[in-house]
Amino acid sequence: MKSISVIIIDDHWVVREGIKATLQTDETFQVVGEASSGEDGLTLLQEKRPDVALVDIRLPDISGTEICQKAYEEGWQTAIVVITALLDWRLVKTCLHWGVRGYLLKGAGELNLKNNLLAVMRGETVLDPKVVNMLTAYVKKQAPKESGEVLTPREMEILRLISQGLSNREIGEKIYLSQGRVKDHVHSILQKLNTKNRVEAILIAAKSGLL
Repeated sequence: MKSISVIIIDDHWVVREGIKATLQTDETFQVVGEASSGEDGLTLLQEKRPDVALVDIRLPDISGTEICQKAYEEGWQTAIVVITALLDWRLVKTCLHWGVRGYLLKGAGELNLKNNLLAVMRGETVLDPKVVNMLTAYVKKQAPKESGEVLTPREMEILRLISQGLSNREIGEKIYLSQGRVKDHVHSILQKLNTKNRVEAILIAAKSGLL
């Protein structure tokens, strides 16, 4: 099995070393480069074209959001996952707009990081539970929006677990369903809510009063 190539863009040496130490204990991942500035990070992205780029928001030159924008506009296939200490709905919204596949908060733990990266490689978008809670609270304050078809009790159960930041695998373990069956339910939820991904589903569900 081909290992998942990762680069780290963060101006703090301690953070980069901590992430490397976490990932290098698992042969599933291979750290192929690191950068301490945004410009160097962009160069690294273009040269390495890794599977995943872990990007901080605060960098000494250009910001992490600018890296996300550049990668999106260039059509690079690397999955961008933001890892930051900043929790602000405007930043999250901007990053999601530029196609990031994850917004995680620093200090979430090594097991969560590995599982989240594996979820990203399966095509999922991963958000720290605190990010989900913040976005849900914000959206609930907005004007309600009609949802599509009525969700089944099982779909509502899965939607609530999605809103807690759980991956398909974690949901399956919690409610005793296969990962494939969970994926089918998630697909049905997205169709009924007329959304493209799990993040949009959470936001629309919150706006509609389903969460």
